[in-house]
Amino acid sequence: MEQEKKKLELNIKDLKKYANLFDITERKELIGEMLRILRKASGATQSQIADLIGIKAVTYSTYENGTREIPAEILVRLSILFDVPTDVILQKNRLSKSTYVAQNQIDEFNNELQELKDIISAPDSELNPQFADMMKAMTDAFTKMNEQLTEFNNNNNNGKK
Repeated sequence: MEQEKKKLELNIKDLKKYANLFDITERKELIGEMLRILRKASGATQSQIADLIGIKAVTYSTYENGTREIPAEILVRLSILFDVPTDVILQKNRLSKSTYVAQNQIDEFNNELQELKDIISAPDSELNPQFADMMKAMTDAFTKMNEQLTEFNNNNNNGKK
């Protein structure tokens, strides 16, 4: 009996919503902004990050400045180093150039984080204490990152809506 191969479903609906909103240059700038936020949150310099991922500091600088596209392997290394999914660095879910919409996306993520925190800290929680501690550390880290994203969004868009 031959196994039936499943066909990969294309996400045409979301691609149409995205409508190629950002061009390649703008996406490189968005990625650079995120790298800067993550690096500053870690307290590291560009040189330190470059050393850790095995590239020259001047090369890393071009990624943060949005003047050069990041190769996939470097993206994976940065994702591991900063302990965030590549989608965060790529800002995959940013589907708007508008400050208002971007802030709404940040707020929505904050609400989801709060739901997780509520589950973790519930007195009747049946979570393994070690798992709960790990989840608390993760939600705290994401909360800090969201605060920085909000600040960055506010500072760099001058309150434009």
